[in-house]
Amino acid sequence: MPDQDDTLEIIDTPEPWPRDGAGHPGFGEWAPDPRHPANPPDARGKAPEAEDAEAPGTKPYPEAKNDDSLRDELGVHLEELRRRLAVSLAVFIPFFALGLWLYRELWRVVSLPLERAAPHLLRFQALNPSDGLIMTMRIAFAFAMFLSLPVWLSQIWRFVAPGLTANELRWLHVSLGAGGILFAAGVAVAYFIGVPLALAWLLPFNQSLSGWENVFTGEGYVDFVLACCAGFGFAFELPLAMLTLARTGILTPESLKAGWRWAILAIFVLAALLTPPDPFTQLLLALPLLLLFGVGYWLAIRFSREEK
Repeated sequence: MPDQDDTLEIIDTPEPWPRDGAGHPGFGEWAPDPRHPANPPDARGKAPEAEDAEAPGTKPYPEAKNDDSLRDELGVHLEELRRRLAVSLAVFIPFFALGLWLYRELWRVVSLPLERAAPHLLRFQALNPSDGLIMTMRIAFAFAMFLSLPVWLSQIWRFVAPGLTANELRWLHVSLGAGGILFAAGVAVAYFIGVPLALAWLLPFNQSLSGWENVFTGEGYVDFVLACCAGFGFAFELPLAMLTLARTGILTPESLKAGWRWAILAIFVLAALLTPPDPFTQLLLALPLLLLFGVGYWLAIRFSREEK
């Protein structure tokens, strides 16, 4: 029997292998214990075996950007945007000045549909002293925007191009070119077909009302023509918009087949928003929109089938 003073001293030495919940070694995720003599820590207080514990083939998480780097990156993007706007305005302003210089010729172009429909109505009233100047500036602005549209589109493409993949760049290049052509086609259809047909129906309708006489202001007539041209131009982008949504997966053949009735209703609402507030002009825009919706429907379904 040992004496009471001769007790055994138990030293708590950590084990190199962690134990699981049942106390069995060798189970669970292994990690060396830096407290054990077999795994002495290095100068940084970390076991050498646990220094690089990431799995093979994995990449470390990117370092979080601080406020200064984010501010610098935002500054670079804003500077690039400012440069693209400056280039676009450098082209727009000379065209705008040219439109002001050619205001008589541009006015003849704008008034040509009314001259063909009712030559006796080419006498406009000015309700304010500045009506003529405002009308001239609006015509010059529309003239400059139409001629500088390719430059605006190209600057948009150059601004977003660095953040896109090769496939996205090709699609953006095609869509911007096609969008410009479709917009110009819509303006041409409005000027040569839409506006003359609208005037041919609206002018006799006004005269059929008791006590009404067709007397226009120059500003009101210019707003009517520009609204028709812009509305037709944007409406002709419908097939391209549907194809883009189909490429991104937002628009599917199933959703098109299920919601075509709502799409027709939306077309008439859109025609009412993009044209002057008269039912005949809205119908003139709604009918081409229905045709364009059919083209976009076919393109979206065909593209989805090719992707599958």
